[in-house]
Amino acid sequence: MLKNTLKDRIKNYIVEKEVYLHLKMNRSFNVDFLAQGEYNINFTIDDGNIKYVFRVNTGSQLELNNQIRYEYNAIKSLEISGVTPRVYYVDDTKEFFDYGILIMEFLKGRPLEYNSDMGKAGKIFGKIHSIDIGDIDNDLIIEDNICSDRILEGERLLKDYLKSPIVDKKLKSFFYKFLEWSEQNKDREKYFVENRWHVINNTEVNSHNFIIGNEKSYLIDWEKPVISDPCQDITQFLAPTTTLWKANYMLSKEEKDNFFKTYIENLECEDKNIRDRVNLYNPYLYLRALSWCAYAWLEYQNPNKDIRNMDTFKKIEEYLDINFMEDLLKEYM
Repeated sequence: MLKNTLKDRIKNYIVEKEVYLHLKMNRSFNVDFLAQGEYNINFTIDDGNIKYVFRVNTGSQLELNNQIRYEYNAIKSLEISGVTPRVYYVDDTKEFFDYGILIMEFLKGRPLEYNSDMGKAGKIFGKIHSIDIGDIDNDLIIEDNICSDRILEGERLLKDYLKSPIVDKKLKSFFYKFLEWSEQNKDREKYFVENRWHVINNTEVNSHNFIIGNEKSYLIDWEKPVISDPCQDITQFLAPTTTLWKANYMLSKEEKDNFFKTYIENLECEDKNIRDRVNLYNPYLYLRALSWCAYAWLEYQNPNKDIRNMDTFKKIEEYLDINFMEDLLKEYM
């Protein structure tokens, strides 16, 4: 497996490149597998005194030529918030590995639990969304037209899925109708253009991308951040397609209300009707989530796929159940 091959090479890389000196580590250290996503594999490097995360990027959801540099620059810009990891090293040359790599802070804690940590999540989002984007120097993608962008993203993700002979015709029909509805209702984004509010969005805010510690908590995994309306992250964080993903949890109205209250209290800027923004954007968040599932499902049919998480594949199939999708969108279609 790829993770085993990488583990064997990481120690050689750190020693040969003398990266351990840059990190103020002893030459004697351990490399251990930590976790993997769909487009990255993470290891820990630990000399007994200090510990880091060694992240290997295997692909780009944003279709970037230099995914790891984009991620590194984003995390650097976010450090001022105090609720994201610090990053210490990046190598995008692909001279030693076939992939880009970065090394960042290891944070102690556990994943977010929706029934107890919504207040902590509200504080984290409040701090991140209070960063003045005019004070940062980066090349983050800017999304002004968030409904149109979701349609284009959906069309891109669904392109091969809708052509595939192995996809059920009912599922194809559902996505054709969903794209048509999305196009007919994209004037919703007029509100966002006329009432512009831009922040840094993570765009992947599921419970396992939070580290909840005893004293501090963080939002990690900045693989595909963009500068856009804060409703992108808030809508996704509260949506059932997110809460069911890792935790199999559905938020109550009271839990959502309490979250909004804490989030607004922790903004250093004015709240510009975040609830209304979330309500407008919600179906377009579903388009992103379900289109990605369709794209990923087709990728999993390829036996040569680098990373295969069978728990992820099982959840993808649950979301692509026609009854689940129709129930999710019954308010709109």
